[in-house]
Formats: sequence, structure tokens, C-alpha cells
Amino acid sequence: MSGIKTRKAEQGFTLVELAIVMIIIGLLIGGILKGQELIANARVAATVTQIKGIDSATSTFQDKYNGLPGDLANSGTRLPNCTAAPCLVAAAATVGDGHIQNGATVSFTAAPATETLAFFPQLAAADLVSGVNPTLGAVWGGDYPVAQIGGGFHVGYFAGGAQLNSGLVPAANTPSIRAGHYLALHNTPGGAVAANGIITPNQAYRIDAKLDDGSPATGSVFPAGANACINGANYNEVTDVNNCNLYIRFHQ
Repeated sequence: MSGIKTRKAEQGFTLVELAIVMIIIGLLIGGILKGQELIANARVAATVTQIKGIDSATSTFQDKYNGLPGDLANSGTRLPNCTAAPCLVAAAATVGDGHIQNGATVSFTAAPATETLAFFPQLAAADLVSGVNPTLGAVWGGDYPVAQIGGGFHVGYFAGGAQLNSGLVPAANTPSIRAGHYLALHNTPGGAVAANGIITPNQAYRIDAKLDDGSPATGSVFPAGANACINGANYNEVTDVNNCNLYIRFHQ
């Protein structure tokens, strides 16, 4: 009897039990992967909402103050709690000219300064955006808002024509870049847009498709180059690596 009991105690799982365990593990893995996909989709959607919110806040600011954030003349006397830099911009020839710029010809790829640095602090002083705390300095969540998908946003103006910073913009995009204000979605707070990216080509495509035409070579949304973000005239979606930054034309 004792031998029989020993053999029963040493018995392993049956095939049915193993199958049930494998099914449970498969369901768990599938649930995790599906959850990750849902989170990724939510971040894309939230980032698109942020971009639209910045656009809307800029229009509201202009309606209220008859000037653009960062480019507002006499900002120290017109905006609450705007008594020091970066919110306060000293009077200069470019202040009040309708362009948010930093003195550079191609300022939407350059490091923020003066007006482009004051853009988000002035929106925050007008209580039109959240997530900006200039006391923290040149960091995401400080002078510039954090993007829901990663990295954050800078702003700048481009007068149109050939893109001078050709190392960052694919040659195929150069003819289609129009004059206007652009948001740069990237990962260098306080610095110029670098070639290394913050999002994957698929994420860049989805943001582009929701805001524009889904093409990196045309329209109002295009990627930084000098990397594997694009393949010809398409986003290189077979690469699941953070190779992309984006420029988004807004306040058109």
C-alpha cells in the first residue's frame, strides 16, 4: 500500500492539466500585449489632443490679447505673474510682429530663445495651458510641456522655402515646407532638435494621419530626418525603434 501511495504522489500533470495551464498563460500574455497596445494607442490620441489644445490656446490668447504668446508686446503689464524671464520678453524689433521667433531664420529647429522660449510661459500665465512651471527651468514640465507620448514640445516660426537645417529634414520634404508656426515634438528640452528620435515611425504616421495626410513628404506634419524614420516617401513602419521627431504646423 505504501508503494502505491508513493507512486501516486510522484505523478506529474496530465496532458489536460498542461493544456489548461498553457491556455491560461497564453491568455495572460495576450492580455498583456493587448493592454500595451491600448496604452500605446491612448498615448498617440492624447498627444494629438495636446497638439490641438495648444493650437486652440494660441487662438484664444490672440483673441484675448491681440497678440501671439511669446510675441506679445508689454507682456509684463498685460499678463498676470509675468514679471521676469522667460515669460517677460524685453521690447525688441521682432516683438509684436506676428511671428514667434528667436532671431534665427529657421527657428523651429533651433534652441528656444526670447519669443520661442516665452511662448509656453505666457500661455501658462494666461491660464490657457497646464504642465508648464518656468521655475523649474529648461526641462520638460518646466519651460516646455511634456508630450503624452514622450519628450515634449518647442515652438518656432519658419519663413518658408528651403529648409536650412537639411541634416534634420529629409530632402524629399524640402519643397513642401510652408511658412508658418511649427511645434517640434522631440527629446531635447531647451536645445535644438537633434537627429535622435522620440517616437517610432508608426507612431509618427498615426499622429500625421490624425492631424494631416499621413505622408512624411507632403502636408503640414513632417518628420526629422538623418535617421531611419522614413523610407523614401513613406514612414519606415517596419522599424519599431524611436527614430522620429515631428514638426507640426499649427495656428494656420
